[in-house]
Amino acid sequence: MKTKYAWQQVILHWLSAAVIIWATISGFYVALFDVSPQLKDWMGFFNVSLTTVFIPFFILRVWYLFKLGKPKQDKPATLASRAADIAHMLLYINISLVLISGVLMMERDINVFNLFVLPQPIDNLALTQLFNRIHIVCCATLGGLVLLHILAVIKHELFGNRIMRKMWL
Repeated sequence: MKTKYAWQQVILHWLSAAVIIWATISGFYVALFDVSPQLKDWMGFFNVSLTTVFIPFFILRVWYLFKLGKPKQDKPATLASRAADIAHMLLYINISLVLISGVLMMERDINVFNLFVLPQPIDNLALTQLFNRIHIVCCATLGGLVLLHILAVIKHELFGNRIMRKMWL
């Protein structure tokens, strides 16, 4: 019986965690606080580049989820385990919405670390502004879901359910 996630899933999980936590905290930081225009521009450039590069890794992560699944539980499914499955699926859906809306809200070409440029996907200001609003709501929702995820892991670990062992190499 498979008791841990595959190494590919573990690496993609921690890569996702790092990118999502960085982009969420830094994005809300520049949005909510008075920062210099230079920092705001740099952070925007860096986050757009980082999350654009992240998209194929996230697609790969979703593919591995469906291909390899998750480790089997030793006990029968409970209401709590079903709720956790739903919460995980909401995380995947929300991350997808953040990434899609992030691309579609761009009002200019997407410069990726000055290595290559992707053309602006939509050239309609009303639509890009709509996707910007969707992006903001989805980012806030994602922040809440990530916090819930982290709190659930802490709760499980404190009460003896060592679920973190499944997510280490």
